[in-house]
Amino acid sequence: MKIGIPRALLFYFYEDLWLGFFDNLGIETIVSPPSNSAIAKAGIAHSIDEACYSSKLFIGHVQWLLDSCDMVFVPRYADSGIREEYCTRIFGLYDLVRNTFPEAKVLHAEVSFLHRKKESEAFVQIGEALGFTREESLKAYKDAAATAQARKGERIAAQEELLKADGMKILLASHAYNSYDAVIGAEIIDYFERNEVKVIHSDLINTREAKKRAKDSYSDRIYWRVSSDMIGGIDKYKDQADGIVMISTFPCGPDSLFAELVIRLVKDVPVLSLVIDEHDATAGIQTRLESFIDIIEAKKKAKSLLEVEVAA
Repeated sequence: MKIGIPRALLFYFYEDLWLGFFDNLGIETIVSPPSNSAIAKAGIAHSIDEACYSSKLFIGHVQWLLDSCDMVFVPRYADSGIREEYCTRIFGLYDLVRNTFPEAKVLHAEVSFLHRKKESEAFVQIGEALGFTREESLKAYKDAAATAQARKGERIAAQEELLKADGMKILLASHAYNSYDAVIGAEIIDYFERNEVKVIHSDLINTREAKKRAKDSYSDRIYWRVSSDMIGGIDKYKDQADGIVMISTFPCGPDSLFAELVIRLVKDVPVLSLVIDEHDATAGIQTRLESFIDIIEAKKKAKSLLEVEVAA
């Protein structure tokens, strides 16, 4: 038995949990490769035009896996609490895969706080479907969840240390599935690192802290879970960054609203909003990033001159 996992969307939130769970049960997994032009082209060909670029990439990753595994893992994460729903593209991934690839064997379970379907029970259901006992499945889930939480804590701690270093720092405000995807955010991260700019990630924040910060600084009625996490991360790191780069994929509905509102709420920090789709060229994005760095450097220089004048 070999389980295929698409390297897209929720994979970037639950990588350690998912891989750890199957590994604890001794089941082999295969993760699709980082996004590339072939995967993007396949995803676009099998998707409707109105789908966001991130979900088109997901479909491309599923197609890549079809001939490489026995089953494709596509769980349904509906929500994590009241007014904490995932967007409809994420909520409907299972149905989308089943209708797009009717021949595919899909390993599935549903997680929904509102419908009393706990994450732990979903993974017990998955384990039992693969022939394991409830006890074996629950232990595999709990061990994987503990490891995933610890690893996220380590990444948050590493970022806190990075904030203490000298040099320009850019806060990358985006959903993890955009920030780290090879054809969306990874090239932007590589550009900054080549230019010795340190990148801070808004997703590296404890979930409870993100929720509280989003409620206190923005609104107690943020509907989308991923938007709440992103806003909480922005609130935590915005004052420690020299600039903020927001990344979304066209035509994401929640991001089109929250990006504009964040730009209005964030004061005294330059903000660049990038909306990426399948037609964007690397050169055009790089030009905008170059200009953004120039703006930050000019602002810092003007501030230094003003401080000198005031001191004199």
